[in-house]
Parts: sequence; structure tokens; C-alpha cells
Amino acid sequence: MNASRKRGGGARVATLPAPIGGWNTSENLTMASPGTALVMDNWRPTQTGATLRGGSITRATISLAGDPVTSLMSYNGSTARRLFAASKTAIFDVSTPADPVVPPAAAVSGQTKGYYAFQNFTTSGGAFLTAVNGADPLLLFEPSQGWKKITGTSTPAITGVSTSLLSHVWVYRNREFFIQADSLRAWYLPVNSIAGEAKLIDMNGVFQRGGALLFGATWSVDTGDGLDDKCVFVTTEGEVAVYTGADPSSASSWSLQGRYEVTRPLGPRGIMYAGGDLVIATEDGMIPLSEAVNKDPSVLNFAAISKPIFRDWQDAARDRRTLPWEVVKWPEKGYAIVSTPIAAPGQEPSAFVVNTVTGAWCRYTNWDVRCLLLHAGRLYFGTGDGRIKEAEIGGNDDGAAIYYTLIGNPDHLGSRGVLKSVRQARATYRSSTPFIDRVSASMDYQTALPAPPPTATNVTANEWDAGKWDEAKWDAPEPPASIMQAWVSIGLSGTVMQYQVQITGALTAIPDTELLSIDVSYEPGGVIV
Repeated sequence: MNASRKRGGGARVATLPAPIGGWNTSENLTMASPGTALVMDNWRPTQTGATLRGGSITRATISLAGDPVTSLMSYNGSTARRLFAASKTAIFDVSTPADPVVPPAAAVSGQTKGYYAFQNFTTSGGAFLTAVNGADPLLLFEPSQGWKKITGTSTPAITGVSTSLLSHVWVYRNREFFIQADSLRAWYLPVNSIAGEAKLIDMNGVFQRGGALLFGATWSVDTGDGLDDKCVFVTTEGEVAVYTGADPSSASSWSLQGRYEVTRPLGPRGIMYAGGDLVIATEDGMIPLSEAVNKDPSVLNFAAISKPIFRDWQDAARDRRTLPWEVVKWPEKGYAIVSTPIAAPGQEPSAFVVNTVTGAWCRYTNWDVRCLLLHAGRLYFGTGDGRIKEAEIGGNDDGAAIYYTLIGNPDHLGSRGVLKSVRQARATYRSSTPFIDRVSASMDYQTALPAPPPTATNVTANEWDAGKWDEAKWDAPEPPASIMQAWVSIGLSGTVMQYQVQITGALTAIPDTELLSIDVSYEPGGVIV
């Protein structure tokens, strides 16, 4: 709701909330919800307003020939962490590269496929990283031993199945489970083991729409691991089989709970957990599995977390599904990011972002997100030209300016069908870093943006890993945030208005600017008939 009050000379002032509700293109434009935006590029909705996203910086490079980074993997041991990046033919340790623009030597070479599923798993013998790609032998990493190819004759060994067939891995009830590529077969290892005899779960006859198994996961009705956990198998066609029990070899301890349907999933790593619920990125949006259990697939889009951007999601899924999508939840930032990889020339680099507290969406532009990973509390993405970039660092994208563009959804300013002359507008911000904004408006659903504003004067950044260690003032307080607002002339008439806010960011520091509200000074006229 906007608050309207009188101003001198017969003018009124309406206060419009910042788009806390986020990017919303699924509603009738004439009835759009207050506090939402038609365009929300590089602005992220918060619980109190809309803030500017941080920048990105290249941390490593694995190809000078423009080959894409196809997977990122994280080893998380009790005393060591490693960040790995994969191309189609090799795996690289990019934890601490000597030079971010010079490719390091490959840790694993001679591979034939670059898209990996991976799993950290700890046994009495240590902490391990298991990686599979459905074409090459299973890879096992442990810091003191490096990478090992695991076959039926290696030490340790996995018998019962050729590990080159395994395309996905996850943990359920203290066992590693695997998907066999291009089949309806799954495999599992003994409890608390990274090797041994793999046993078959043959799911031919379980599914009714054909296709092959794509991935598996654990699904819980609470927020943790426990006896209520279910083992989930998902096919390329969107069928979901849910099993209960701990031991697939025992009929008394393993049973099919049900078979459910969603639209086709967009990738094996296109999932996230919300509480204990499993959320799957599908052609119709981000679907919680708990909703798929209770609803027909034809109406699941209404229950999707991504419902506010339903049309944009469907368009992107149609145009970009030839490459696997990935989803990463970032608890420290309170949001999740969805890759929308560039699948054809001319497509814009971008990603979808959702506030995991409010469910509000936005879009990040100029991020070429081929794959995603949260490692040691920091977000990384691999690009289509061989770089590994850290996200939300600094205030520019590797030296390129960030264009923050916000167009609110149409607002009738409290009186539908009445002609209004919009005189002025002002945006109110809380900010501790400099910026120059450009506030404008469009009328009667015809949006037209002016040229973006210039960048603000730079400030020095001393954030961790960006400032100089001997010069950074670690105990220096953050500059206090202040409220900034100024009226600008609009001079437009119509029956319905959309505010527009643009900022061009090129700071060294991470921007600390939050839009709180928009005030609009207008003069009402007569009813249009």
C-alpha cells in the first residue's frame, strides 16, 4: 500500500515501498502487487528494502583457449579444504593458484567428460571426496594420497559394477549411492565405506514415462538427518520414486513409498534443501517435493517457489536447458542462486537469485555462470571461457561496471483511471558507500529508461583478501550508514506510473546501499472516459 498525503499547490505525495517483494512478472500488470518490480537487475530484495549486489573477481583460470569450466568441486576435510575445477578433459586444483590468469598443471588428466557429481564422505579411514561423471572411472581424493582412479582392481576397489558407468553420487543412511548413466539402475556401497562390493537397485518397472535416472537425493520431513529420511530417485522425465528404509537388500527394511511426478528437471545439481524439504529446479520452476506428493503435475507451477517469475523461468528453461542448471544456497547471505547457463550464441549472461527468507526474486546480469559452488562459506562460479570467479566481492565485475536497473510494477497512486501529473520523485536510501542514482518514471505501461548515470568516486576497500595485509586497518570501524534522498523532476502525465532507479557501480569496495522507499509528488486530474 502507498501512503498519500497533500503537498503544497494541490499536489499529493505518495510513498511507495522498495520492492521487498522482488521481481514479479507473473501477475496482471494492472493489478500488480505493491512492493514488487517488473525489472530487478542486480538489485537484491531484502526484508527491509533492496540492496546492490557485490561484484566478482577472477580467482583462477583453467583454459586460455576459452574452454568452459564444466564443474566445480569442494573437498571439506577436518583439517584441509580444496577447491577443484574441471574442464572436459582434466581436473585442476584451484585452491591457491599462483596466478589467477595462468592455468595450473592438471591434477587429473585424460578424462573424457567434464560434468561431475561429487560427495564428501568420512569413514574410519579418513575424509574423502568421491567424484563420478558417467564416462570415466570413479575418482577418489584424499589430501595425503591425491586423486585415485577406482576400479574393480584398484586399491581400494569397487566391485560389482564398472565405475565408469556411475554418473551421480549421494549419501543416504551412511551409504554412498550411485546412479548408473543412461539407465534405470542405481547402486550402493556398504555402510560407512568408500569402496567394496556395489549392489544393484534395479528400477526397471518402477517408472512409467521412460527416460533414465538423472539423480538421487535424501529427503526429510524434518530439518535434519534421521530415521524419517527418505531416499529419492529422479528421472530425466520428472518421475520421482521415494523409498523408505535403511538397507536396500532387505525387503523388511526397504520399500517404495510412492511414485510422483514433476516436470522435467533441469540438471542433476539443480536442487537445494529448504528445511528438510527437497526443492527441484524443473521446467516449470523450483518445485518442493512436498508439493509434488500432494498435487497434480499440471498445477505444480502454482506451488513453485519461483512462481513470481514463472514466465521468465519458463522462457529461460526453454532456451537454455541443453546445459545443466545448478542451484546453490548461500546461508550466510540469505539467498540461493540458480545458474541459467549460456546455451547458444547471443544469450545474455545472467542468473536467477531468490531471498531464502522472503521468497522474493531478482536477476544478476553479466555473470556467465556455467557452474556453481559454495566453498568455505564463499560463492564461486565457473564461466564459459575457462575462469573461476568469486562472487559478491568488491563493487565491479573484474573491472567492468555493474548496471543496477530497477523498474517498479505499475502503481495507480491510489486512484485508478484518474489522470495524474507526476511532478517529482525521490528515492530514500540507507548507505555507507558512495553512489550516483538516476531516478525517473514511465507512464501507462510504456517503459523507457534514460541513459545510466555515471559512476561515483571510488573508495578504498580493505575487505579480507582484497586489501593489502600490512595496510588494511582490521580494527577500523565501518563508516556509518546515512539516509540519502533528493527530489528530481519527472514532468510526466498518465493514469498509472512506474518508478525507475538506475545506478552504475564501479567501486573497489562492496557496495553498502539499500533502497528503502520512493516518494512521488503528483497532481491528480480528472477521470479518463
